[in-house]
Amino acid sequence: MNTHRIAVISMAIVTPMLFVGCMTPNGPQVGPPSIVFPYQWVGNIDKVGFNEPSGICWHSQRETLFVVGDEGDICEIKTDGTLIKQKRIRHADFEGITHDPSSGLLYIAIEGAESIIQITPETFEVLQEFSLPRTLDGKTVLKSGGQGIEAITFVPDPAHPEGGTFYVANQSFSLTDEHDISAVFQVELPLRSNTGKPKLLGYFTPGVIDLSGLYYDPTSDHIFVISDATNIILEYSRSHDLVKEYAFPGDNQEGITVDNAGFMYIAQDSGGIIKLKWLRGK
Repeated sequence: MNTHRIAVISMAIVTPMLFVGCMTPNGPQVGPPSIVFPYQWVGNIDKVGFNEPSGICWHSQRETLFVVGDEGDICEIKTDGTLIKQKRIRHADFEGITHDPSSGLLYIAIEGAESIIQITPETFEVLQEFSLPRTLDGKTVLKSGGQGIEAITFVPDPAHPEGGTFYVANQSFSLTDEHDISAVFQVELPLRSNTGKPKLLGYFTPGVIDLSGLYYDPTSDHIFVISDATNIILEYSRSHDLVKEYAFPGDNQEGITVDNAGFMYIAQDSGGIIKLKWLRGK
């Protein structure tokens, strides 16, 4: 997380959502959260004092959690927080992590460089690095020197030639900077073809600053977006329509994931990995 912050407001700012590229516009807007996210508190499971947790991912094959931190660290832990292994891959600002459930490979978003590295879950070996374009349709949207990408999630799609697409969130603290927009971008990487360059396919703007975490939920087929500064979580359909908005627990929330038993995990940049039971349907 970029620590050079400006003053932020305490509630969501209402603004129209935009869609560009291969996406179509819609009309919902974000307002102050009307309900609290439904959960039962379990506790802080961080047993190793992991440094500045900024992203977290439940691995569906290994049934473990992977956590990344702001200084280029990664660890694998059990769902009770027991450490399996830990490594500093390199000095870089790791801000989000996700995995492809088909291949099992992990993908880490690096802030500042605006790149995504592909690593193995067994050894943390870096296999590839993909640099994201900063422009879309000839316009700069990820300004160099801006806040940078802060979150990542993968949406599997067996019909897609690359096996699916990614979503990454740009952590802007402005809703008026058209070159460093507070938006969630859909990204295509050459995962299967191994040819061509990464592409920005489009984006949508939730209308809040400090987008800090993303999670694709295969149960609902929805995408969840969190904002650290406003302490909210937003639920979107795959067509990027706003479904629900909630006040969200935690402090400096920078990563979210859910395991196969319905427990949610929140990586807090200020320290700690919070475990909750998600009370779906409540």
